[in-house]
Amino acid sequence: MKTLYYYLYYRFSKFYDEWDEIWDWSRTKKDGHISGSLILFGSFAFIFVSFLIFLFFLFDKKIDAYSCVAIVVVFSVLSLFFINKKKYNELEERYKDEKHSKLKGWLVFLYFIGSIASFFISMSLCGYWQSKEGWM
Repeated sequence: MKTLYYYLYYRFSKFYDEWDEIWDWSRTKKDGHISGSLILFGSFAFIFVSFLIFLFFLFDKKIDAYSCVAIVVVFSVLSLFFINKKKYNELEERYKDEKHSKLKGWLVFLYFIGSIASFFISMSLCGYWQSKEGWM
């Protein structure tokens, strides 16, 4: 799991470093490792909220939008404690010659899209959009 965490952190960070180079927003330093950490923990937050929605559904409870936003904010703040430029540089050195990097990049992208989709699917399956009371 730790290896998967580090790989996801590296790929998200690398994407933002390359995005920064394309648009030439910051000419002096690369800050992709910060964005990579935020996006990674954001995906964890969506998965956690999806799990909570199903858990609340089992006990006939509803989760409100404010709780979901609070969870995402907590995960975002947590991500700030796991930013590590040194570790990112180590991972960059480790994965610089990896095989099938394009395929792996697409799999990481699908993981991110899947974490967001799991949130919307869990809300739909648990009846948050079918009821008149909604989830607010």
